[in-house]
Amino acid sequence: MSKRMRRAAAMTGAVGLLAVAGVAGAGASAAADEVRFSTQDMAIPPGTNPRLGPRLESGTADGRIVIALSTRPLTGPAGDGAGVPKGFAVDPLDCTEAPGVAAVYLCGNGGLFPQVTSPVNAPNLTTVHWGFAYVPRGGSLAAGIEAARTAGARPADATHGTGKVVVKTAAHAALNTVGYELPDLSPGRTVHHRLRIHSNDAGRLRLGFRSAEGQESGPVAIGGPANFATSSGLSCRLDHNDVAKSLLGTFVWCDAEAGDHTIDYDVTAHADLRARKVDVWTAYGIYDWGGLEYDVTRTGTFATLGPAVRPRHFLLARNSSGSLFRYSGTGVATTPFVSRAETGNGWQGYTAITALSSLKNDPVYRDVKPSAVTRGRGDTVARDSSGTLWYYDRQFVSDQFNYPFASRVRVGTGWNVYDRIDGAGDIDQDGYVDLLARDKAGVLWLYKGTGRLVDGNRFQTRVRIGAGWGAYDRLAGGADLTGDGRADLLARDKAGVLWLYKGTGGGTTPYTTRIRIGAGWNGYDQLVVAGDLTDDSRADAVARDRAGVLWLYNGTGKTTGPFTGRTRIGAAWGAYDRLF
Repeated sequence: MSKRMRRAAAMTGAVGLLAVAGVAGAGASAAADEVRFSTQDMAIPPGTNPRLGPRLESGTADGRIVIALSTRPLTGPAGDGAGVPKGFAVDPLDCTEAPGVAAVYLCGNGGLFPQVTSPVNAPNLTTVHWGFAYVPRGGSLAAGIEAARTAGARPADATHGTGKVVVKTAAHAALNTVGYELPDLSPGRTVHHRLRIHSNDAGRLRLGFRSAEGQESGPVAIGGPANFATSSGLSCRLDHNDVAKSLLGTFVWCDAEAGDHTIDYDVTAHADLRARKVDVWTAYGIYDWGGLEYDVTRTGTFATLGPAVRPRHFLLARNSSGSLFRYSGTGVATTPFVSRAETGNGWQGYTAITALSSLKNDPVYRDVKPSAVTRGRGDTVARDSSGTLWYYDRQFVSDQFNYPFASRVRVGTGWNVYDRIDGAGDIDQDGYVDLLARDKAGVLWLYKGTGRLVDGNRFQTRVRIGAGWGAYDRLAGGADLTGDGRADLLARDKAGVLWLYKGTGGGTTPYTTRIRIGAGWNGYDQLVVAGDLTDDSRADAVARDRAGVLWLYNGTGKTTGPFTGRTRIGAAWGAYDRLF
């Protein structure tokens, strides 16, 4: 339990506290039987509502606890300053107000101590003082009330004492600052980072490392923090000491005394470092009540230098029950996917589903970002049995594995005139992903993307590509197979011959004359151009045979011979009725 939570628990009231037994162990029974209480001063943010009362440290308390509230330190005559500052409210909860005495509450066994609510506009350093006295069973309640009201003028002991609650505003909390000295990092090098912490108040510092907003997800080849050291006044704990681990995901927790401090550490880049931005994130907390949302957060950023990060690609699979599963890419040819993760349900009502481009792993965002931020990452369309077409925008959020798509948007009706609907990628290179649709007469049509997010107007008026496409029973596109930066298309004829239609980058004649890849492809019932699955910057394809075995065709980036020999990925893929 954190120090903040321990302190909060200490103030929650008498429930459980008045029944706590003392210290166990031989020779300790006398100390254990002695009733002893302690108090804790608290800093709180405006608008919060702490409960004010002592913590039972030992013994079994079966009497009453008297709580007196005051705007002054309870050092003067009884009743001097009785009450709470202007704008504060008091809820006695399970306590009762002492008759004829202002701002004094009588709390019994099993009750909750009074709750004091600070107004949201409370001035900085506004203070509520409180005193307490324990009255054992049969003791004088009048004497206990007098002791609580004058607790600040008496030496504190085991059964009476004082505490205070100080309001500290957000502006006050912001006086606790962090400065960053974060040189950039090159492949194979080690650099030294330093954080300078000014603790205007004693508090708690959290330190973490993460990819900056919008950066490509995937492994980060940085080890550390190594040689971690702090100046005096900081007491810190790392979540691991294995510097071979990735820096990202490492967290540090520190207790800070008031004053100026430094944190020093080294980070080391592996030889295969890629270019990205990395955040060094801190949160400084001064409050003893309230959640972590009141901590003051700041971020420093450094760059890792090297080639651009290659995005990882993945595959989606739907089973007959309508559940959708995500297979994230690894970049390794022999095991290109990690274990599946269920990512949605209710997809069984669609007669056609296609990703408009190959599915790329997500950039990192703390908040939801739709696919328009980074186009070409696998926006998906699905047609239901009534012929209505629905558009699913890819979205990027910390929980992206469970929610890769935003809520669907209705594109329009009448799409049952087509017997094939297939993603084309950005076929005309205008920055928006496009869709191919083949009608039942064998004519292929192009629907160019609009890039709109505000409504269902996701495609322009269709453009006729040409007739004769009824000769094919399988189409697969959405990525560049030939290394020229243009989206290409695969087409399998009914004899099992696979053909390549090389993209032109144009929107009226999007493909050149077909090129024969080879025969024998009729053994597959699913074919997907999946993007780069092998981390070599060339688009690959996967194909499932009729026994349920999935095969990887590693791309070459060449027009003639766009694939090397196939590699077996695994069996049991027959559980799915659609791969995309």
